[in-house]
Amino acid sequence: MADTDAERDLLAQVARLRSRFQGALFGLAVGEALSAPAIYGRPGAFPPVRDLLGGGPLDLPRGAWAAHMSLALGAARSLLETGRSDPADQRERWRRWQREGEGSATGECLGISASVARALVDGTPDPSLADAADAPARVAPFAMRYLDDREALRSAVRSSATVTCHEPRTLAATCVFADMVRLALRGAAPMTVLAAGDELRSAAWDGSSRPSAVLGAVVEGFADGAGFKETVLRAVNRGGPADVVGALSGQLAGAHYGVESIPAAWVAAIAHRSTIADLADALLAEALVGLVDPA
Repeated sequence: MADTDAERDLLAQVARLRSRFQGALFGLAVGEALSAPAIYGRPGAFPPVRDLLGGGPLDLPRGAWAAHMSLALGAARSLLETGRSDPADQRERWRRWQREGEGSATGECLGISASVARALVDGTPDPSLADAADAPARVAPFAMRYLDDREALRSAVRSSATVTCHEPRTLAATCVFADMVRLALRGAAPMTVLAAGDELRSAAWDGSSRPSAVLGAVVEGFADGAGFKETVLRAVNRGGPADVVGALSGQLAGAHYGVESIPAAWVAAIAHRSTIADLADALLAEALVGLVDPA
């Protein structure tokens, strides 16, 4: 009986972990897809977003995402296929997305920022361009892959971030946010997750795409504890860089609340949902190997 109880407990733990892994990737996709009507808008200048609609300035189909989920999926595939974090491999995958739409929801490269576009073309970030918040927006696959190794996670996301970002504060903030997502995936209490990201809360929201302002808004929204749906809807209804705020909020809230917290109709509408689910499960398998055999 003891063995049976232990097995049931283990299966329940794995099921909870799977829910959070699925929640992180689907949350990222849903958060970015929800933002479509609000991107570049000022609050009050667009009808409040209450459902997954598509449209907006990028004319996205319902359930489609733009840049951030595409970058995250490229990173996930790279982590799984190379067996490590390989920034050169990630760069090449993102270049194929830029040129050919590989890994996008629509077959096109949409929503790419000037700084990311220039970095991928030149092979290095342009120091004359301010960083966008693309690096923290794609941390979920790294937090999943390095679930039980905080230092390896920080090293991986920092080196990956340098593909498109150059400002030290962006690299540092990306590491901090990645650890928040890692803790949420591990089932840490909200206060523990927030404590890890305390330094991100100082920047006031100004509607810009500065990483500090965006991350400050995301952490503030998570602190409200309103659940996945309300957290992400409030995030995208800020307008401005709604796509990145939605992507960041969605992955953190999804990691914390689990995939069951995301409205089922939204998950069902997400483009390439079977691919997303399969990648989350593959990353879970890698993480479980590390938890069972850290060596």
